[in-house]
Amino acid sequence: MSKNVAHRAAALAGLVVAAIVLGATVGAGTATAAPWRIGPLYRAEFAGPDGDAVCPKAEAFDRSLGAVVLVSCSWDPTTNAWFYVVFNPRTWS
Repeated sequence: MSKNVAHRAAALAGLVVAAIVLGATVGAGTATAAPWRIGPLYRAEFAGPDGDAVCPKAEAFDRSLGAVVLVSCSWDPTTNAWFYVVFNPRTWS
């Protein structure tokens, strides 16, 4: 394995771990949680009376585009919204 491949793999693993930690702490643990994006990692949020129906459909759509869902649709009572956390390599810049 070349050094470039090893460095890219390590960076990708670090981003995935960061997304899981952010999703677990910022995503569900604070009242100021909101949708966020850090490069290819993002948190999508759906509020309102149809949020519980829209979230799984949006998650399935992201999966169909090749995204990896790190935190599946979950209810966040502090923000009164449904959310999920995604790693989408196609949005890498």
